[in-house]
Amino acid sequence: MKRVFVLLIGAVLLTAACSSDSKTSSSSSSTSSSSSSTPASSASSSSASSPSGGAATLAVATNAKVGKSILVDSKGMTVYLYMPDGSNTTSQVTGGLKQAWPAVTATESTAGTGVDASKLSLQPQPDGTKQVAYNGHLLYTYIGDKAAGDANGQGLGGIWYVLTADGEKVDSD
Repeated sequence: MKRVFVLLIGAVLLTAACSSDSKTSSSSSSTSSSSSSTPASSASSSSASSPSGGAATLAVATNAKVGKSILVDSKGMTVYLYMPDGSNTTSQVTGGLKQAWPAVTATESTAGTGVDASKLSLQPQPDGTKQVAYNGHLLYTYIGDKAAGDANGQGLGGIWYVLTADGEKVDSD
């Protein structure tokens, strides 16, 4: 099962690298994964959380740790909402938190399989970037997630949560 997961992630990354027309490129490698995730679609775009923007594709993946289908970026990395953002279109993440919880930014966004395109938007931020939002929630990744399928930020501090395909917070029960 682990070998199939590694091959699936490798195929997604290869597809993204070969078909992206963005001038930015990024790659990551991981030697282990502690949970499994099966992306519902493969995405052909640059990293959704790339600081330089580019295209962002959100998809839905089944996450073993969370026990539900959740939103992920084009690399299968879990995305989170920050409760203090509420319905603000400007990020409320401050100072040192920005290092641990980078905003998902892009110049355009695409809905992958299982994602409702009408809930996907880009919100201009004071620093000039456009932050990806889903169902009114600004999105972030977590530096503690090292591989696709990780959801180590779920429920942290009672303010960081993964989202369902409907764009709703997944409680940490």
